Amino acid sequence: MLEKEVIKVLEYKINVFQELKSLGITTTTAKKTGLFSQSVMKKFKNSDTSITLDNLNRLCAVLEMQPRDIIKYVETEEDREKYLLKMK
Repeated sequence: MLEKEVIKVLEYKINVFQELKSLGITTTTAKKTGLFSQSVMKKFKNSDTSITLDNLNRLCAVLEMQPRDIIKYVETEEDREKYLLKMK
């Protein structure tokens, strides 16, 4: 079976896991307080941007940042062909 290539279109601008850690928020404290689940903390640690808008909202509140300070959109050729070229 061939593995599908994963194309990231969103990337973190910062190391979310380290930023949280600098505030004293570890996987254990996040889980105990209900701030983030263990699986979401794992996503932060692995730079996986597939989080919910609710988790992004919590992250913005905790880090006192705007979404644009945390994530960025990276255009791919696939996006260009799929969406942008259709508009012309």
